[in-house]
Amino acid sequence: MKRDACRAILAAVLGTSSLSGCLSPIAMHRAVIEYDRTVSYVEADLLLLNIARARHHRPVHFTAVSSVAATFDFRTSAGIRGGLGSATDAVDRPINLEYGVSVAENPTITIVPITGEEFTKRVLRPLDEDKFEFLVHQGYDINMVLRLMARGMAIETEEGPRVLFNQPSQGDGFVEFRQRLLQLASLDEQRQLHIGPVLFEESQAVRTNRAPNPDEVVAALEKGFRWEADGEGKVHTVRRKAVGRLLIANYDPNRLPNEERRRLHEEAQRYPPDYILVDVRPGFPGGEFPLRGSILLRSLNAILGFVARSIDEEPESLVPPDPRTKMAGIRNPAKTLEIEESASPPDGYEFSVQFDGRYYSIRKFPVSQGMVPSWNQEAFAVLSNLFQMTVTDLTRYPTPAIAIAK
Repeated sequence: MKRDACRAILAAVLGTSSLSGCLSPIAMHRAVIEYDRTVSYVEADLLLLNIARARHHRPVHFTAVSSVAATFDFRTSAGIRGGLGSATDAVDRPINLEYGVSVAENPTITIVPITGEEFTKRVLRPLDEDKFEFLVHQGYDINMVLRLMARGMAIETEEGPRVLFNQPSQGDGFVEFRQRLLQLASLDEQRQLHIGPVLFEESQAVRTNRAPNPDEVVAALEKGFRWEADGEGKVHTVRRKAVGRLLIANYDPNRLPNEERRRLHEEAQRYPPDYILVDVRPGFPGGEFPLRGSILLRSLNAILGFVARSIDEEPESLVPPDPRTKMAGIRNPAKTLEIEESASPPDGYEFSVQFDGRYYSIRKFPVSQGMVPSWNQEAFAVLSNLFQMTVTDLTRYPTPAIAIAK
């Protein structure tokens, strides 16, 4: 009997140790997942909160979670209480085992108010064409991306340039702007829309009395240049492939002559990087609704203001496509991003924040006219990605941090 009791004690001690080893990775796994989920929801709620602030014409302000440090303390204890004697009855000589396992978590969360001149400039400065190209090449709907990012469109006409603003109060100009975006989305759906930089070849003639030596040729090749000489070897042409500005077109620009591609780049180069050159030509798919001009991008702050005004102050309406646009498979909801304002949070919301006595929410399944169930979530994801690309690396710009220890 004593041998059996000893075996039981040994098994209990080993079991306690094994239980502690099992709890360690389980607790850590759950903590990492929950922290990640919480931080992602905090970032989404802060973005929604700033839309609510803009709705009431209040200044926006962002705060980021820069680090989460959690210390886990795993403890086990085991003990034996009782007595061993000559009594034959086990009740008269009980052996009691005492053991326990405890887990303590001590997180420290550091939050950083995102302030300063650098960040303010990034929020107020118009977004550039690289951010648009990046999002579109990730598979986001070009109609959705431009409805958020574009402040308007400058169109070249025979009477001169004409600007269409992405602003419902502009009436017919707003309607045509949305119709132009639907035309681009239709071409993109048909795989007939080229979105990419203009590639061309630069050349420069150099007159010299001698041919370049091997070292000069190798140095030029390393920099992307190549040499071409005339028959007499006195005039050398230096050529290099160049990556130009972004172009949206209904044709493949690589099939154009090099000189025409260079002219397209130079035309786009006359404008700042928040302008995107658009060239929808007759004679190509979608050419019955031609477009020659530029898309004007806006800042992150202007995007938040646009979404905020659409809640009530300047609501968007459903815009029918131009008769020349093929709408098969094209989504065309009335609102770019539907934010609901209510006295209490609605049922089935994805995100919801309270501001100034009202709730501002994004439903999982929007209810406005023409809204597609997944559109709202995708549009909010685009807005979140734009914010992340604007914030940049917080460690580059020292800001007073706030550490919260639990």
